[in-house]
Amino acid sequence: MEKGNGLFHKLDRFLGIPIVLTLGILRKKNKSVPVKIGRIAVLNIGSIGDNVLMSAVIQDLRSDYADAEIIAFTGSTNYQLVKLIPGLNKVIKLPVTNGLATVKMIREEGGFDLLFDFGPWPRLNSIYAKFVKAKYKYGFQSDKQYRHYVYDKAIIHSSQTHEIENFRSLVSDIYKGINHAPQINVISTEKSDTLVKGLKKYCIIHPWPGGFKSYMKEWPDSNWVKLIEKIYDKFDHIVITGSPADKEKSDRIIQLLESANSNNKIINLSGGVNLQELAHLIVKSELVVSVNTGIAHMAAALSKKQVCLHGPTNVLRWGPYDDNTISVVPDEGHFGYLNYGYEYSRAKENCMENISVDKVYKAIEQISFI
Repeated sequence: MEKGNGLFHKLDRFLGIPIVLTLGILRKKNKSVPVKIGRIAVLNIGSIGDNVLMSAVIQDLRSDYADAEIIAFTGSTNYQLVKLIPGLNKVIKLPVTNGLATVKMIREEGGFDLLFDFGPWPRLNSIYAKFVKAKYKYGFQSDKQYRHYVYDKAIIHSSQTHEIENFRSLVSDIYKGINHAPQINVISTEKSDTLVKGLKKYCIIHPWPGGFKSYMKEWPDSNWVKLIEKIYDKFDHIVITGSPADKEKSDRIIQLLESANSNNKIINLSGGVNLQELAHLIVKSELVVSVNTGIAHMAAALSKKQVCLHGPTNVLRWGPYDDNTISVVPDEGHFGYLNYGYEYSRAKENCMENISVDKVYKAIEQISFI
């Protein structure tokens, strides 16, 4: 319900805009930022990747406000990831599709000096931001999204820069220091320890994006098979990861490999580990190969060598933020047209089909892992 639901997106726009406008008219805006900042609220009910990028700004705030209490409001989709962000005092999982319950939970958290809403386009963020008891509220004014009316200061959201720079601009009034990189904690479990030891030298393959029309960001199964066959002898194991809903699709790739005389070096962990365990697996891996999705941003935050496949996603807007990542785009055609992440009406073709296996393999060779 929270992510990848087309009806939810439509309701958010056609009902959300008049609601936000009304709430903005009814709210008296504050004119000055509090001098003393003791409690900070951050709101981000978006995707895993968005929250990984937000982690850099949390480090910025924590570096200047060491004694402040920083509380994150999040949804179920990204809750486990946000719990891994260092610098947060508390993470609250909101039932975001239940408006009354969400407002009740927000109000029960009491007052804050500042609120930062990191949502670039959802009106739902703005609606919930209205009910946070904060002396001063920051949020984005995004082109044609009509969501900025409830904030004391609306920051212009740019489609011409990496999203991490938009996030940094959100806190630029109160933070003037050195910018931090995205960061997440790695906390092992007994299960992840056992897996890491057993897998030895392994490569993670993450073929499955999440979110609205995620299939538009998938690389053909046949290409994954060809790539895995090329790198097969370089690792003790190749691990395919994904959500529980991706298990059958991952099995499909393995079946195609088995028909090509593969064996049990290929492990399907789709749905088999949680995000905390996956972070541990990523940091101990030799290489990550992923489509542009939250896992790619996690790998970047962990400074792992990876190759990331981009089709609809604009690398300059949404590329993994780390020098250890090589981004691969289609060899030809129309691609990189997504800004907020839902503008698939701009698609002219299935651009992921225009990424060649050889180009991805050459990127892996460039990383010098094999």
